[in-house]
Amino acid sequence: MKKFSVIAARSRVAPEHFHARWCDVATHPEWAPGMEYVRLDGPVRPGAHGVMKTREGEETPMMVSDVVPGVAFQDTVFLDGGSLTVRHESHPDGTGSRLELHPSIDGPREDDLAAEMAGLEDVLAADLASLIALVEREH
Repeated sequence: MKKFSVIAARSRVAPEHFHARWCDVATHPEWAPGMEYVRLDGPVRPGAHGVMKTREGEETPMMVSDVVPGVAFQDTVFLDGGSLTVRHESHPDGTGSRLELHPSIDGPREDDLAAEMAGLEDVLAADLASLIALVEREH
């Protein structure tokens, strides 16, 4: 498994609001501008399958690989020769939140896929900043 750097940020809004947004996968394009859509075949729960499409890419199979109510949402995207998993965590931090994204790639082509995804941390950091701005406006 190849792990990327953890992307971390803080917000003045309580963690459950971020967890709710991560679990509402259909709204991801509202704060992740590179995403065209994310669709699940059923409710958000570990093992739920679906598809995601970036604005510049093809539709890709994915699944919800873990959910810890109020704390963590993890999705896995299935690529040719591996998978990209991003764990999204929201933790209490004073009166607000500490947010963390933990991306990793696993599979026989993990080194090649990691090279192809150079800049992933920057994209995830920008998406997280956009999500924070959106949630802070809402609350």
